[in-house]
Amino acid sequence: MNSDIASIPQAYRALAGLRRWGRFLVTLLAGASLTLSQQPWGFWPALLFGIPVIVWMWWARPGFKQAAFTGWTAGFGMLIFGLYWIAEAFLVDIARHGWMIPFVIGGLAAGLSLFWGAAFALARWIAPRPGVISVIVLALSVTAFEMARTYVLTGFPWGMIAYGWMDTPVAQLTAHVGPHMLNLVTLLIGGLLACNGRSGWPIIAAGTALLASLQIGAIRLEQEVIPRPDVYTVRLVQPNAPQREKWLADRIPVFYDRALGFTAGGDYDAVVWPETSVPQRIETPAVQIADRIYSWMDISRAAGGRPALIGTRSTEPEPDWINWYNALAVVGQDGAILASYAKHSLVPGGEFLPFDRTMSRLGLRSVASGTSGGFVPGPGPATIQIDGMPRVQPLICYEAIFPHELRTDGPRPEWIVQITNDAWFGKSSGPWQHLAQARYRAIEQGLPLARAANTGISAFVDPYGRLMQTLAIGEAGFLDGVLPAPIAAPLYARSGDLPGVVLLLAALSGFAASTRRGRA
Repeated sequence: MNSDIASIPQAYRALAGLRRWGRFLVTLLAGASLTLSQQPWGFWPALLFGIPVIVWMWWARPGFKQAAFTGWTAGFGMLIFGLYWIAEAFLVDIARHGWMIPFVIGGLAAGLSLFWGAAFALARWIAPRPGVISVIVLALSVTAFEMARTYVLTGFPWGMIAYGWMDTPVAQLTAHVGPHMLNLVTLLIGGLLACNGRSGWPIIAAGTALLASLQIGAIRLEQEVIPRPDVYTVRLVQPNAPQREKWLADRIPVFYDRALGFTAGGDYDAVVWPETSVPQRIETPAVQIADRIYSWMDISRAAGGRPALIGTRSTEPEPDWINWYNALAVVGQDGAILASYAKHSLVPGGEFLPFDRTMSRLGLRSVASGTSGGFVPGPGPATIQIDGMPRVQPLICYEAIFPHELRTDGPRPEWIVQITNDAWFGKSSGPWQHLAQARYRAIEQGLPLARAANTGISAFVDPYGRLMQTLAIGEAGFLDGVLPAPIAAPLYARSGDLPGVVLLLAALSGFAASTRRGRA
């Protein structure tokens, strides 16, 4: 352990002398600084500054409670600033939902930060002495609990530090190890930088790991994007319907006709409309609102009978209840529904409420669904195969943030389509971060991605996560893009999170056993 002690810098000793509020503020700001690495800022050096400061603050206060509070504070700083964009959704109907903003944002950040608090406490128990060993254990522990954040209580893995590498070659590592293990690499690099004391080897190790990660990613990015042997062109429609106006009776026809106009004409093979683009449901061929009839036939005519992937809703009646689904429909000739998909990962509070039927009787509704009790989840991930169309895996909005939920049974899809309605979040950082996470899914699966967003950002993404074409936030229009061929399935697409789980549990168990033997 002497080498560890020699690696400890003087900075953490100075931080240990701060008063309680000073320690809290420094830790909070260090956590908040990690958000600067996220989109749209993309200032990845913030990772190399924020993580060492958080490690120093963790070293500066002994004990499990202090360790847990340090971790919680750092996580809260990262999340309260990283999730501010959620407030935009409650401003759409401010009279009804505005009062909820501090409770939802503050409560969500405080609750999710408990994962960081638990991780820091566990690391303190396993490796109580400051130094390199404690940095390794902390990186393993935070990675494990960030993975738990992806799964527990439906999961919400937004803003993981791995996404801070989006604009760098380091992001390509996720194709091999997935985003959680990229979290581990990032924490190890930042943590070793905290060990800048008399011994220089931790800094050399951190620099070597960073350079190696950059080089591995750069080599992967040198690969050419291969065109499909059969050229397949997709049109993405972005009607730009502000959420406040989207379902107003006098505005529905404006946005509907705008989307129809963007669909008509041109040389393409399939067209994609965003999430919940239309008032008609899958099982309802036509619906009348005021003096206007909206039908699947209208869309079929505009698309010239070509497949149209449309964000819609569907229902399933029960004797005393109606199940609502957030859905995607594939519309063919004469308005026929060729296939459909129901979203299975729903936004808590936004698309569903716990105890939905009881909540509905009390007059409560989820923010985004507009239906009694909210949506119910579909059966799970799926691929759609239509004659003349490459196999596609649909994702609806929020589903793109879950890396483990793109694995399906049966033949591998050839492209991913994501439909979303980021109008809820205006021009905040939310739509940019949502797009970045979708790009990570393209890297991990080695598949091209077509993304149709109501108000933006619509985009074509190649199998390496690079943006091919984009349509900016707040613009109405369409994009025509030629899909590249998928590349060979990356290691993460084939293995998933299981190897990472085994590694984390084995490593933490090994360090814990070693610590117990050392104490004995």
